[in-house]
This record gives sequence, structure tokens and C-alpha cells, in this order.
Amino acid sequence: MFAAPIPDPDPESELSLVAIEATLRQVAGDLDSRFVTAGEALAQAHAIVERLVAALESITHALGRDAAEAAVQNMRATAERLERLPAVQATRQAGLERIAAGARPLAHHIAQVKRTLDFLRICGLNIKVAAAGRNGFADFADTMNVRLDVGEIEIGGIGTEIERLTASIPALIEVDRQLAAECAKVIPQVPRKLAEDAEALQRHQTADAARAARVAIVAREIHGQVATAIGAMQIGDITRQRLEHIAAGIRALIAYRDRADPAAAIPVVGHMVALFAAQTSDTVEAFHRDSQRLAESLRGIAPSAAQLLEIKAEGDRERRDDGGVFLAALEKSVADVAQVTARLRDADTKAQALGGSTSDSAERLAERLRVVHRVNEDVHLMAWNTDLRCHRLGDEGKALAMVASEIRGFATALATISGQIRQSVEALVGAVTALRDPQAEEGSDSAVALTESLACIHEGAQRMQTGMAGLGEDAAAVHRILETSTRNVDCEPAFGDMLRSTVLQLKLFGSPCAAPQGETAAALAAELDGMARSYTMAREREIHGRFALPGFGAPSRGRGPVDDDGLF
Repeated sequence: MFAAPIPDPDPESELSLVAIEATLRQVAGDLDSRFVTAGEALAQAHAIVERLVAALESITHALGRDAAEAAVQNMRATAERLERLPAVQATRQAGLERIAAGARPLAHHIAQVKRTLDFLRICGLNIKVAAAGRNGFADFADTMNVRLDVGEIEIGGIGTEIERLTASIPALIEVDRQLAAECAKVIPQVPRKLAEDAEALQRHQTADAARAARVAIVAREIHGQVATAIGAMQIGDITRQRLEHIAAGIRALIAYRDRADPAAAIPVVGHMVALFAAQTSDTVEAFHRDSQRLAESLRGIAPSAAQLLEIKAEGDRERRDDGGVFLAALEKSVADVAQVTARLRDADTKAQALGGSTSDSAERLAERLRVVHRVNEDVHLMAWNTDLRCHRLGDEGKALAMVASEIRGFATALATISGQIRQSVEALVGAVTALRDPQAEEGSDSAVALTESLACIHEGAQRMQTGMAGLGEDAAAVHRILETSTRNVDCEPAFGDMLRSTVLQLKLFGSPCAAPQGETAAALAAELDGMARSYTMAREREIHGRFALPGFGAPSRGRGPVDDDGLF
């Protein structure tokens, strides 16, 4: 831009300060319009990229990767549990067999206890008959009957508890049978497929997250580059101001020339035109250098914007190639195990309920067995007391002693049967407890857990899709803005020839006045001082210093310096 060398002055040319002033004013205005437009466009690009970075960071940080990983892990855990269902069922079947085996002797033992209690009642009647009204024996028989009534109530309660405990077993057997039928259709292939699909989807989502992170890195680079370019856009304002200062100086010189003596004005005009030539030439060279760097900087951002589009296209290709196969496959696997998980939930619910009731029943059974044990001890003690009293009666007490001996025998049998009942109850409770799957959490539902996990994964995929959806549009917009802004700051086609011609004319007619005297010196000093007062940049004052008249001091500072260095 403006790189063509300025040709040597043509002596035949004529100077038109009015035309030059108009040219500089026009270029300054056009430059301002171009750079303001470019600056606003870059600010828009900066905002787009800033929004994109924020969106991508939101995806990577708020994507709920922990939740998604937990969801996938839950699917794997469900798949593992389903895959080992046959082993769980085998254990459950063994437990059901132990329950059935334990329930049968319990019924027999309870019947034995009831018969033993009946025999003890008969023994009580025999005591009354044999005692023939002797004092104390009838009371013993009555007391024993009361204790036997308590024992009968408790042993009946034990039977009821056992019936209640085993009542749900047929339903559990039926659920287990249905679960086995479902398992035969899908295990182990479907649970393994579910685990594989979950892992494949996780790998796919990890790749998506990595792609989002790559986009964020590139976008942050573009963000920084655009911010730097926006800062460097001040070259347009610097150049505009300098051209406006020169144009204002030319207008002031025209006004002086028109009112001054033509002969006296020649050296003043020549000196000022030489100053304008130097200022214009330096302004054009600086603008060429810095705007060229700015254009190159903007062009350097384009590959990054293109990289965004390439990453977007890469993601689109993957989504097009797999056709959403990962998520669809996972959905199908979840649907395939739906029947199994429903049966499993039913079996778990019944096993949990049975296990819960077993804990309560075990407590009640233990208490009833303790009561039966105390009844047995009481009867046994009463039998011994009766036996002792019979010995004191001598031959008259032999019949009573025989009955007391029978009572002790029945009490001993009752103790033995009670112990067997306790062992059977403990075995039954243990068998029921073993029906519960230790890895089935209380209140958990595999079907619900899978549905929730799938919804979580859906949400993560949707969030990723939404976040990446605008990437192509944003990247294309940034790319267009960069192209437009680059054209705007590349002013060579619009202003190159015009500015070179202006510098040529000013150099052609510029003639520094080495040692002006008298009125010429005063007039020139006034023009130079007026020009110096308009400067806002150090470079302008530096060039002005080359044309300052000896003895008139340094040029006055204008409206404040503008740092025109370090744009890049």
C-alpha cells in the first residue's frame, strides 16, 4: 500500500493548494469512515468470539461431565447386575428350597408341641384324680393348665408367623420364574451390549468435549488477536488527524497568500509547502507501514477462523457418519433390557418386602419361643415339686409320683421340640435373608435408574449440540468481518495514487527559506506557530522542528500528545 516510489518532480506542473487541501480533506474523511466501520466490525467480531468462548467454557464446565460419567457408570453397574442375574437366581432358588425344607419340619414340630401340651393337660387331670382331693395337688394341676394355655397360645402364634412368613414365597417363585424366562432371552448378550454401548457413547462424548476444548483454545487466540487489532486501529485516527492538520495549515496558508503581497508571500509559501510536503510524506509512509502491518495481522487471524470452521466440519462429518448411532444404540439397549429390569424390580420389591417382614417376624418368633421356654421350665419345676410331695406321702403318693414322672418326661420332650423349633426358625430366617440381592439397593429401581441415566446423557448431548450449533455461523461471521475489515484498512487502491500525487506536488513546489528577514521572517514565524499549535502528536512536532526558524524556539505543544508508537 502506497509502496510505489514517488517520482521526481515535474517542472511543468502547477501547484494548486486549494486542490491539495480538498484532496487531503477528502482522504481524511474517507479514512475516518473506513476505519470507524472496520473498528465497529472488529468490535462485533470480538463480541462474537467472546460469546463463543463463554458458551464453550459453559459446555466444558457445566456439561455435567461428572453427572454424565455417573450415568454411564450406573448403566455399566446395571448391566453387570443383569449379567450376574443367573447366579443371583441360583442363590435365590437355593434359598427358596431351604425355606421349603425349613417350613416342613416346623409344621411337624408345632404339631408335636401341641400334642405334648394335650398330654400335659391329661396329666393335670390325672393329678387331680390320683390326689383324691388331697390338699395342694388340685391347685398344682390348675396352675399347670394356666401355663399350658399360655404355651398353646404362643405355639399357635409361632405357626401363624411361619405361615405369614412363607405366604409370599409362591409369588416370589412366580416372579423368579418369569425373570428367568426374560433372562434366558437376553442374558448375557444384551447386558454386555448395554455396557459396550454406554462405553462407546462415553468415548464419543469425550471426543465431543475435546473438540469443544479445541474450539475454545482457537477462539481464545482469535479473541486476543482481534483485541490487538482493535488497538492498532488507531493508526487510522492518527493518520486522519495528521492529514486534517496539514489541510488546516494549507487553508491558513491560502488565506495568508490571498491577503499578502505576492512577492513577499513567495518565500513564506515555499517554506510552508516544504513543511507540508515533509509532514504529508511522513504521514503517508507511517500509514503505509502500520496499516500494512494491521492488514497482515487481520489476514493472520483468518487461518484461525478457518480452523474453527474445520473443527466444526469435523464434528459434522462424525455426526453424519455415525448418524447418531451411539445414542440410538444405547436407547435400543436400554429398551431391550426393559422387560428384564421390570421383572427384576418386581423380584427385588418382593424380596425386600419379605426380608423386611422377616426381620420383624424373627423378633416376634424369638419372643414367643422365650415364652414357651419359660412355660416349659415352670411345668418342669412344678413336676419336681409334686414328686417331692409324693415321696412324703409314702405308698399313698406312688400314683401321684408316676403322674409327676410323666409330666417331667413330657416337659423334657417339650424342651427338645422347642429347641428344634428354634433351630428351624433360625434356618428359615437365614434362608429368607439370603433371598435378598446384596447389591440391590433399598428402594432402587433399575428401570428408573436407566431411564434417568439415559435422560442425563440426552441432556448432555443436547447441551453439546446447542453449544456447537452456532459455531459454524459464528466462525463464518468472524471470517467475513475479517475479510471486510482487511479491505477497509487496505487503502492502496483507493488513496495510493492520490496521495503520491499530492506528495509529489508539494515536494515540487516546496522551497525551504534558509534565512528569512524582516517582514518575511515575521510572517513565516506566524504561519509556523499557527501550524505548530494544531499538532497532537510527537512525530508532527519532530518534523516541524526541521523547519522552525532559528531564534523562534521549539514549536508549541498542541491539544495534547497522542502516542502513535507501539501499535503492534
